[in-house]
Amino acid sequence: MSRWIAIIAGIVVLLIAAVIAVPMLIPSNVYKQRVVALVKSQTGRDLVIGGDVGLSFFPRLAVKVEDVRFSNAAWGKDKDMAAMKEMRAALKILPLFKGEVEIDSFVLVDPVIHLEVKADGTPNWQFETAGAPAAATPAEQSGSGASVKQIRLGEVSVQNGVATYRNAQTGASLAFEKVDVDLSLPGLDEPFEADGSLVWNSEPLKLSLKADRPRALTEGGETPVEFSLTSSKIGAAYKGSVQALGGTRFSGDVDLNVPSVREFAQWLGSPLPAGNGFGPLSIKGTAQGSGNSYTFSNAQIGFDGMNATGKLAVQTGGARPMIRGELAFDRIDTNIYTAPSGAAAAPVSPNGAKGGGTGGGGWSNEPIDLSGLKAADADISLSTKELLVKEIKIGESALNLKLANGTLTADLDKLALYKGAGSGSLTLDGSGRVPQIEASFSIAGVQAEPLLTDAAGFSRLSGLSAISFSVDGAGRSQREIVGTLGGKGEVKFTNGAIKGVNLAQLARTVLTAPATGWQSGGSQDTDFSELGGTFTIAKGILSNSDLKLLSPLIRVGGAGTVDLPNQSLNYRVEPKLAATLEGQGGGAAKGIEVPIIIDGPWASPRFRPDLASMIQNREQTIETIKSLKGEGGKEMLKGLLGGQKSEQPADAPAEGSGEKVKPQDALKKLFGG
Repeated sequence: MSRWIAIIAGIVVLLIAAVIAVPMLIPSNVYKQRVVALVKSQTGRDLVIGGDVGLSFFPRLAVKVEDVRFSNAAWGKDKDMAAMKEMRAALKILPLFKGEVEIDSFVLVDPVIHLEVKADGTPNWQFETAGAPAAATPAEQSGSGASVKQIRLGEVSVQNGVATYRNAQTGASLAFEKVDVDLSLPGLDEPFEADGSLVWNSEPLKLSLKADRPRALTEGGETPVEFSLTSSKIGAAYKGSVQALGGTRFSGDVDLNVPSVREFAQWLGSPLPAGNGFGPLSIKGTAQGSGNSYTFSNAQIGFDGMNATGKLAVQTGGARPMIRGELAFDRIDTNIYTAPSGAAAAPVSPNGAKGGGTGGGGWSNEPIDLSGLKAADADISLSTKELLVKEIKIGESALNLKLANGTLTADLDKLALYKGAGSGSLTLDGSGRVPQIEASFSIAGVQAEPLLTDAAGFSRLSGLSAISFSVDGAGRSQREIVGTLGGKGEVKFTNGAIKGVNLAQLARTVLTAPATGWQSGGSQDTDFSELGGTFTIAKGILSNSDLKLLSPLIRVGGAGTVDLPNQSLNYRVEPKLAATLEGQGGGAAKGIEVPIIIDGPWASPRFRPDLASMIQNREQTIETIKSLKGEGGKEMLKGLLGGQKSEQPADAPAEGSGEKVKPQDALKKLFGG
């Protein structure tokens, strides 16, 4: 028996020796020629092996080739589709008899791979001589054929690789350099791990992937997965479950950090328009997805210093992505995005108004681009504790954003504004070549002074206000939009004051000599119980015909226009010292009426008396002078209106001297000239 064992052992040794020795006895050129011919027949491409070829069959099937190049399609831009300095591969033989695949090593050194797609959609990995797939055998169709029971990976890596992708259909172009990847798979029931790094667009990236149950992925199940991506442009992590077969599904926690969205977009090759904002972005939450439907719940979002919580859902099956959701912000600051990069704040005039007020210097010519509104459709409910628009500070508010076909509509259901409340609607239409805007708001109980100071840089009016308006405009810049504004509205202020302007003193000063600037009214305030009127806007010109101010000792009526594009006004007001202490609803009151023309830039307007109107209105002028006490009023009345002569004062001009009192001089003297 021992003799037979020895004979069998000897035969096995001889067979092993033959398996090891035979490849050594066959010249490497034979391998090269056979492999090159086989590749040519199967792909129609040329395979060039410029270096040595090593081959062994036991105890593992191993191959080593050097300086390998595989030609590209005839239409390809690169000569070779693939090339590498060295490839080493080794497969253990004995595990194959148990239905197990154990790759001892698979190493690519300095591989270069170029993938391309023609304009007609043909990829360079589609080979000209590739035949139709072979029909499945009955055993394959029934699934009763042999199956792989186990897969194990030893040393599997890519060292210093290069990969490029160009698509002539879409214009997409990618290039990865310094690609290093290491894979680890002790078995299908043990964790699969992949670690690697690469350089894309001059930016190093590190990646890691871990799947706890690889067998579940191969059988259509799900497995816990962890993934991370780190670089100076973006950091991303995912921890959850993934199902790869039978329709991709995932559910897990996401953590995303982008130091600068603007730099990230530039790095991706889609630079944002010049401007401010689009800085740091952080997103945390639970992501779920399958097919064309994705949800993001328990969201915590930080963007440009603003923070939000809520949920989002995205559908990608239509012409554009559809986004739905609810988000609650601590604050929303629109100024971050509307201010041009590096732009300085508008100058503030000594009179308390922003902008020079000389020809519309306060309106920006910066282009307004709303084309980004066409990227998606949306229906999102937003709430915020604070909303900043220019200098306007809006308190706790709730709005619904609807975006469809490039048109954004924001419905403000709740608006807390300077201790008042209101509602409104704002529409931005970016569907056409020229941006359009529509706004409709109604507010009440608002503190006028802080609102007007922040909205228009005008700090001379205080009181409670009720404002309603509806306007629309179109243009490629702020200046163009203001120049096309149209609409109407109503404004009413109660229990307030015109600060730093004493209307009685202003009337007296103006009658003495025309004046310029709000300081012409002195430093005292003019209190009022009611101030308001209605207005219309056409092509940027605001028109008002029923301005009125009511206070215990003065009444003011007026009409005029405000040129919004040029930031100027042209008004005629009629201050009247009233003989009643009634305020709101006091109605008409008789008194001394002094018409005043106000015109020029609204930052520094001119004030001058409308003397011609006073002279023409003889009855009112007579009533004014009669209301004065003393003989001076009677004498002025005679001189002004040509009445009977009276005794002359000692210093009066002699009768017959030919010197006459001019009506204008009489009026000036009457009011202190």
